[in-house]
Amino acid sequence: MKYLASIVEALKKGVVSGLKVTREDSSKSPIELVDEAPPRLVDFVEKPVLRKLEVAPLKPSRDLYALDSSSRVVETPYLFLAIAAGSVFSRFSGRGLDVPSTLSILGLEGPLCKHIVVVPEVEAAYSISESLANAPGVVAANPLGQPYTSDYNKYVILAELRLMLEQCLLEKYALSEHAGPDVVLFIDGPLIYPAPSVPEAAPARERLRVYHESFSRINRARTSALRELAQRGIAVVGIVKRLHKSYILSSIDPAGLSRGKMSDEAYLSTLLLIEKEQYGQPVLLGPLVVKHEAEYGANRLVWYIGVPRRIYPLRGGLGNYVFYRVEVLEGTAGSEILGYVVYDSIYAGSLMPLSILVVDYRVKRLTSSLVNHTLYLTGLSEEATMQYISVF
Repeated sequence: MKYLASIVEALKKGVVSGLKVTREDSSKSPIELVDEAPPRLVDFVEKPVLRKLEVAPLKPSRDLYALDSSSRVVETPYLFLAIAAGSVFSRFSGRGLDVPSTLSILGLEGPLCKHIVVVPEVEAAYSISESLANAPGVVAANPLGQPYTSDYNKYVILAELRLMLEQCLLEKYALSEHAGPDVVLFIDGPLIYPAPSVPEAAPARERLRVYHESFSRINRARTSALRELAQRGIAVVGIVKRLHKSYILSSIDPAGLSRGKMSDEAYLSTLLLIEKEQYGQPVLLGPLVVKHEAEYGANRLVWYIGVPRRIYPLRGGLGNYVFYRVEVLEGTAGSEILGYVVYDSIYAGSLMPLSILVVDYRVKRLTSSLVNHTLYLTGLSEEATMQYISVF
C-alpha cells in the first residue's frame, strides 16, 4: 500500500502548483437501498400468521462460516480514497479468508481481491486513473467497466466496492479448502441487493441508469455464485439485520395493518402488539417468496424472526424485540435452514446469529486498522477520514 503515499503526494503538489480541483458536491448525495417489491411479486408459501418459533437447533455437520465486508473513507478536496475489507470466517474453527491478509498489507504478497478505490478529483485525472488501473488491489471502474470519476456518486462507489469484494470472496471461498458439502455459509445482508435510489437532479438520470445496470450486473454474478455453492452442498443463508428500509410486508399487508408504506420492522412490532399471546417468546413469520426470476433467474425464500429483548413489554411496546430477516435462494434450501440460524443465535444465547456479529466486528476492526495504516503512510490527518453510512 506504499504506492498510495506517492499518489497522494503527487496530487497534493499538483494542487499547490495550480492544478484545478474538479470535486463535485452533488456526488456526495446519500443513497437509499430500499428493499421493496410490488404485491404481484410477493407470495406467501404458508398462511401469513405470526407464530411461535418452534424450530430445533441444527448443528452443521462440518462447519459454519459467515461473510461480511466493511468500508471506510479517506477524503481530501483533491482525492477520494475508499478502503474496504472482507472476511469469510468461522467462529467455531477460527479458519477463513481475510481481504486484505496481513502479508498483503505488508507487501509480501499480492492482494487476494481488489479492495481499494482511488478517485483523483483534479484536472488530468484520467491519465492518473489509467495508471491506477494496474495498481495492486485497486478497483478503477464499476462492474460495467466505466471508470470512477469525480461525478460518480460516492455512496454508490462504496456499495459497489463492498459487493464486488464479497463477490470475489465468494469465488475464492468456493475454490478453498474450507468449502465443501454440509458446510453452512451466512452472508450479512440480502442475497439480492436492491438498486440504489439517489436524490440527484434531472440531468443525472443517465447516471442513475448506470447505477441500476451496475447493481444488476452484480446481482446476476452473485446469484450465479450462490447457486454454484448450493450445488456443491453448501447451504447459503442471507441475514438482514436492519429492517427499517425494507417494505416487503406492507406491500402485501397480510394482517391489514398498513395504510401506506410501513417498514418491516414497524409492521412486525405492530403485529406483535396485536398478537399478545405470542409476546415474550421467539416468533416467526413466513416463508414468503420474493420474485426476481425474470431479472436474475432466481427468487428469494424469506422468513422473519423476532427475538425478545425482555420478557415484559414497556409502556409503548415498541423496541422490545429484535427482528431480522432470513433468506435463501428458492430451490436451494427449505425451512430446515432455520435450524442453523436458531443454533447460532437463540441456542447460543444471542439475539441474532452470533457468527454474523463476529465477522461484522472482525471486518470493522480490519478496516479501521487499514485506515490508520494509510494515514501513517500518506501523512494525512485523521480529519481526512469520514464514515459513509450504508443501509444494509
